Amino acid sequence: MMLTLLAAAALDPPLEEYAALATGHFSSAAQHRSDPRYDEVETRVVRIWPERTDGLWLYQEQAIVNQPGKTRAQALASPYFQFVARIVPLKSGSFRRDNHRVREGARFAGGKTGTLTQADLMEAGCHNRIDRIAAAWFTGTTESCANRYKGAASMLSLSVLTNGTYVNWDRGFDLVGARVWGPEEGGYIFDRVVEADVNKSPAN
Repeated sequence: MMLTLLAAAALDPPLEEYAALATGHFSSAAQHRSDPRYDEVETRVVRIWPERTDGLWLYQEQAIVNQPGKTRAQALASPYFQFVARIVPLKSGSFRRDNHRVREGARFAGGKTGTLTQADLMEAGCHNRIDRIAAAWFTGTTESCANRYKGAASMLSLSVLTNGTYVNWDRGFDLVGARVWGPEEGGYIFDRVVEADVNKSPAN
């Protein structure tokens, strides 16, 4: 049977710029080496459903690869979170980013998103505003995000996305505003990596 490839829907230039910066393979390895309080985390972001005209859809997964007793490959096979983000432009010039958790995520670990459908997504639980500050420079702020991890009531995420690097600072807060999880002194710094360089890593 011959597969029909659907043409990607055109995006407005600012959203196209955001997509180019946000997609790819990123690692916090350099930060981990300089400050071991931060784990070595790998992130993969790919565009999915490119033919859709209701926004930019991205699949993202993250895994801690310096887990004791696990190889990098084993860690990547069980990411600690997977979600699909829908990003749409607003009249103000900003973007709205809604994050959907993925049901039975193990089926899609490693970016195997070929069979991922809308039915595999939970209702969006986190909503963020993204602002374009300058060319190749975006910031993101959580507008609302319920969270129950470690007794939290909500999560606050702050992010900066530039050419080749993004910073993400996720923290959970309880009902009285006390931080109950997440780094205290700043976010994770992720650098874009080249697949060939990662595949040479002795951690494989």
